[in-house]
Amino acid sequence: MLTDLIFLLAFNWSIGNDVYNANKIEFASSIPNGQYRNLSTEMADGKRWTNLDPNTGQLVTDPTALAALNANTTMWSPYMPRYVFSDWAVEDGSFLRLNTLSLGYTTPNALTSALGVSKLRFYFTASNVFVWTNYSGPDPESSTRRSTPYTPGVDYSAYPRSRQLIFGLNLNF
Repeated sequence: MLTDLIFLLAFNWSIGNDVYNANKIEFASSIPNGQYRNLSTEMADGKRWTNLDPNTGQLVTDPTALAALNANTTMWSPYMPRYVFSDWAVEDGSFLRLNTLSLGYTTPNALTSALGVSKLRFYFTASNVFVWTNYSGPDPESSTRRSTPYTPGVDYSAYPRSRQLIFGLNLNF
């Protein structure tokens, strides 16, 4: 009997929200130590503009040499002493997320009474089931730049949300 089946979906969404993806700036920039330069796949060699000679690592200042070095590039990524804010890292943070999916089924009394059980219920709950978005970062809902609520919409190396699956069985004798 399917009348004892319970099905629950809980969604949340945001439309028109902008998110500053600070990861794009940090992992695509050339800061002085260069340790984390171009870790983003968007900054693959051959696509990014550079003013560092790939053979020597030296700064190139000659305009003719810079033009030859960057003949087929499509993205700007010069050597900078500090991170520079860019609208390239501001993205549409619109999303639709299925937060919770719950299924529950209580078996018919005819089946449970034959087993000596007054009630038998099975259930399943999943949290953070999926998120549908065009945002390139891991989560368009993150807000992690400062430890205060005054900088919403900044995604800077947030931990990903966990996905949880819960299975259960309720038995009444």
